Amino acid sequence: MVSPTRCVAMDEHRVQAYLSLIQKLLDCPSGEEPQILDGHLALVDEGFVQVCE
Repeated sequence: MVSPTRCVAMDEHRVQAYLSLIQKLLDCPSGEEPQILDGHLALVDEGFVQVCE
């Protein structure tokens, strides 16, 4: 996983929220990813993609 320090311009709370969402996606049963993402649309942005990289 990419270190949150790579995303210098991001607020630390936002990075933690991204990491929490990523963990939820990793832990969920296969096929439930779209519902999880739909429930967290405010976090699905360019910063989320950067953290995922």
